[in-house]
Amino acid sequence: MTDCPQPDRNEVGTAAKDMFYAFDAATAQPIEPGFVEATEAEIDRAATEAADAREWLARSEPARRAELLEQVADAMEARQSEIVQRCVTETGYLPERVVGEFRRATGQLRVFAKLTRERYWDQRQIAAADPKRELAPGVIVPRPEMRRRLVPVGPVAVFGACNFPLAISVVGNDFVAAIAVGCPVIVKSHPSHPGTCEILGRVVCETVERLGFPAGTFALLHGRRPETSVALVQHPAIAAVGFTGSPVGGRALAEAILRRERPIPIFAELGSTNPVFITASALDERCESIANGFAESLRFGNGHMCTKPGVLVVPKDACDRFVEQVVSVMAQQTPLPLLNGGVAEAFDRGTEDYRSVIGAQTLYEEVVCDESERSFGPWHRGPHWYAVDASTAMENHEVHRSGLLHSETFGPVSLLVQCRDKEEMLAVAKQFHGSLTTSLHRGSDDDAFTQHWLPIAERFAGRIVYNGWPTGMEIGPATQHGGPYPASLDGNSTSVGYASLQRFVRPVCYQNWPEEQIGGW
Repeated sequence: MTDCPQPDRNEVGTAAKDMFYAFDAATAQPIEPGFVEATEAEIDRAATEAADAREWLARSEPARRAELLEQVADAMEARQSEIVQRCVTETGYLPERVVGEFRRATGQLRVFAKLTRERYWDQRQIAAADPKRELAPGVIVPRPEMRRRLVPVGPVAVFGACNFPLAISVVGNDFVAAIAVGCPVIVKSHPSHPGTCEILGRVVCETVERLGFPAGTFALLHGRRPETSVALVQHPAIAAVGFTGSPVGGRALAEAILRRERPIPIFAELGSTNPVFITASALDERCESIANGFAESLRFGNGHMCTKPGVLVVPKDACDRFVEQVVSVMAQQTPLPLLNGGVAEAFDRGTEDYRSVIGAQTLYEEVVCDESERSFGPWHRGPHWYAVDASTAMENHEVHRSGLLHSETFGPVSLLVQCRDKEEMLAVAKQFHGSLTTSLHRGSDDDAFTQHWLPIAERFAGRIVYNGWPTGMEIGPATQHGGPYPASLDGNSTSVGYASLQRFVRPVCYQNWPEEQIGGW
């Protein structure tokens, strides 16, 4: 457990079976040092200290919490080279990709520090008392004074994403939102990049100690076993959970939470294929730019983005030139490493599933044939692109047991669904039931189609993109990163953006309380 003060992570006497290692994504080789699986005692200690810090943090001045977020950003920037280097090694991301995410993470810390000072989440309402309220002639029923405000829920357990080791991890979106509103945080590090998590955890712990916050304000637990995660979310001191990961992992934690004596909220971002609909008119007017945009969006982060365009829906008669252009761009893209061995194995299973569908067409596959000659590691994969007709896409429910349209495979792979006409495109749209995003590329004469498509899109998507691509997302007051299941477990919340603050507060009504007794108003 990383806490304040920082202990030695390699205690003498730790059983070898409790030690695990990060891997160099480019070579698939383990990296020293090893990390120790959190014990039940460490989990209990972190949760107990968080519970002890709960009231202090909830009553602390917003300016103090804002200072904590800002100084974490400053401390990260002082160690940027170390953080970026470790992150590049553990993820295989290009350095410029990691630097971009680093700036997003520090920028997010500073944005939420500003929101903390402004008490952005603090919605208060007052209904004045009326001692002479008359409900009917001669019937006096006094109305009490009612005050409603939002209070922090308490210690939050955070599970970061494998694909965003900086911005959706130890100091990421869940951390900033919880600290901003006054909740202690316990982060369970991601076993795919524990070294990056450890550095960031030390940064936070040192800042917490330097500013005089209680030790329970923050803790980092390492672990790769499901039992460790379950033990954390089932600890009675934990009041809420923020999770980013697979539907399987999210559901397992949700089920573990339901087995608690007192269940708690879990805000989980899960899986999404982010369908993109492209009309014939759009391709006729700007085929090359759409093709280039798709190839680059799929390639961004080597297909590891939760907003990757995993399904394209296009009229069959209009897509020949589009396919030719996309393939020409894909042929110029060099294979990059996937995040870890498990992701690489899942990628291979997913692409094999696409190939096994009767009638499926392989549009492009970048296969690494000779690793030694081309200096590619075992986890390197290039772009893969497959096509099926609309009827096959809608009828096939054998791939991943959820159907072709809903099968998310991490990595640079996408499915092209070829439709007879606009009516069939709308029929395909109606098949989707939960996605972080959906996008429409339309032409100048597609008003009628757009009017039919948009209400369908509103049923299943959290963010709807117009003539653009889903990768890349602004962090602001209107951001929505969540949607109906399986995009997330709670489609009414967002894990990114200003509204993410609402997840870790709950409303309380004060009836007839003097203002001075409830801490001012």
